Amino acid sequence: LSELSGVPAEYICCSQGRSFPVEISCLDIENELRWYSITSDRYSLLGLYDDGNVLYYKDNRETMKELTDKERSEILEAEAARSVKEDCGN
Repeated sequence: LSELSGVPAEYICCSQGRSFPVEISCLDIENELRWYSITSDRYSLLGLYDDGNVLYYKDNRETMKELTDKERSEILEAEAARSVKEDCGN
């Protein structure tokens, strides 16, 4: 993952366990998932290769951007529109 992302391994945090299709807003990913350093003893690759599992990763040196109400609203609107399209089979 480090090689593919260009992020040194000691700065990569991962979360896994949700299966595809993912039913979580991108606004909730940071706070709703459990994040583990990939160099930690607590991190496990168990379940990583199960069909449909989604693996999230982030560079833990980066800080979350503080969104304006308008930005948050636009993201929620885009997610809702995508959800409607998927429900209609488009």
